[in-house]
Amino acid sequence: MSKKDRKIILIAQCLVNPYCRVHILGQNFPLSHELMNYLMDRKVGIIQYPCPETTAMGLKRNPQGRQQYDNIFFRNHCKELLKVPMLMVREFIRSNYRLIGFIGLENSPTCGIHWGKHKVNRYNTESPNPVDNPKSDEPVLMGIMAEILSEELHKEGVTAPFFELPVKEPPESEKRKKFWKELIQEVEPYKEVIK
Repeated sequence: MSKKDRKIILIAQCLVNPYCRVHILGQNFPLSHELMNYLMDRKVGIIQYPCPETTAMGLKRNPQGRQQYDNIFFRNHCKELLKVPMLMVREFIRSNYRLIGFIGLENSPTCGIHWGKHKVNRYNTESPNPVDNPKSDEPVLMGIMAEILSEELHKEGVTAPFFELPVKEPPESEKRKKFWKELIQEVEPYKEVIK
């Protein structure tokens, strides 16, 4: 393997350890197995950061929306958790590895890439459940950790695509197919992807 082929990827911890996920996102071990096997078979080094929701609130936390996590305390917690993974990214890049991206989790208020309009609960705060028929002009934000990660990479002058794994979608769904197509194009840019 030549130096040009050396690749690393950043991933949310729950993609390796589904037990970290809040219960409404499910604990999809077969999907984690499929993702890890794919990356390892193609010699992609994996850097994960600790789950910010688990490390801040434990395993028995209630599902929440992005709004509840969007505060100075949680943002600072996320920045602390990213210190060592960002040191690793810098060291790998300095040693001629290529960061091929970040994989977040669909509908995660912290690690999601496309957090759109969500339902409001009885307390008039954002729920973790997306609206049934979102409008195309609704603002879309990243999850809190994904947003901070994007800022940290930008500070380093590093650009890499952000992928969002739809963990609740069946394997044959269009969303899941789109995820795999985009990931394969980045990991194996010279491979022809079946549409």
